[in-house]
Amino acid sequence: MLPKANRLPAPDIRLLLRKGKRLHDPMFQLIYHKNNLSLSRFAFIVSTKIDKRATVRNRIKRLFRESVRLLLPNVIGGFDVIFIAKTADIGDISQVKPKGEDILKKAGVLPPSYS
Repeated sequence: MLPKANRLPAPDIRLLLRKGKRLHDPMFQLIYHKNNLSLSRFAFIVSTKIDKRATVRNRIKRLFRESVRLLLPNVIGGFDVIFIAKTADIGDISQVKPKGEDILKKAGVLPPSYS
């Protein structure tokens, strides 16, 4: 689970959905924007269009959360980020984490030299 300080509150999610920059991957969409804080905050959205079953949607969110939690010590502060799932066929953490790393590097949330 992400620390409370690294979770994006609902009012900020709505604002970010309107004003954020978007990056796309076949597995998910990333929306990000700079914030005026010293740390980065994250949110995860999985629509009922992906799967009607809450257990499947929650599993996808847990995978996203865990991959971000593992990357958190290397994340550059000052970003708000939303991951939006595009498919229910996510796989496991070994497939989600590398794709998350790549897209976070493109967004500038992870340093380019991170490997």
